[in-house]
Amino acid sequence: MSKIVGTGLGFIEVLLKLLAIVVPLLISVAYFTLAERKLMAGMHRRRGPNVVGFLGLLQPLADGLKLFVKESIIPSNSNYVLFILSPMVTFILSIVGWGVIPFGFGRVLSDVNLGLLYIFMISSLGVYGIICAGWASNSKYAFLGALRSAAQMISYEISIGLIVISVIFLTGSLNLSFIILSQENVWFMFPLFPSFFFIWDICFSRNKSTPF
Repeated sequence: MSKIVGTGLGFIEVLLKLLAIVVPLLISVAYFTLAERKLMAGMHRRRGPNVVGFLGLLQPLADGLKLFVKESIIPSNSNYVLFILSPMVTFILSIVGWGVIPFGFGRVLSDVNLGLLYIFMISSLGVYGIICAGWASNSKYAFLGALRSAAQMISYEISIGLIVISVIFLTGSLNLSFIILSQENVWFMFPLFPSFFFIWDICFSRNKSTPF
């Protein structure tokens, strides 16, 4: 009986830790998107989102609600199961990767020694969701778009991998907590500034962000 209770408490603890990571993550992504839209609006000499809430601060919540209530359009000749599961798989994989990222000393869901390799593995699996979504639509145009997106993701992974190798050489470890502690005296962005600038540009390109 005590083992069952202990297992239940352990499951609840892990679930609370997952919620503590996922909920702030989704909210921060929503407001980073709002900040990006505001920044682009300023460059275009327009106001941007400013109707929903004070200064448009509730716009991300309104957009999320709109996406939940929108009608799901499924092509008549598509593979229904794969067409529905593909975006779910891609979304879940993007969340799962945060399980090994430390948010502070000892504040990590799973402190594995191969954390950096784990992140690359998870990001590589996200390509399959894109390919399956394009193929399941049974449309050659959607499939060509999925192939283009997959080729773009793979090419950026190669560039990011070569940049991360320099960090591995400096630390001699794949553990993300150890890599962060190694930057106690100086951030690696300073001795590796060209790589830092290049990977920052890759982040915008890989996330399909609108060019400024």
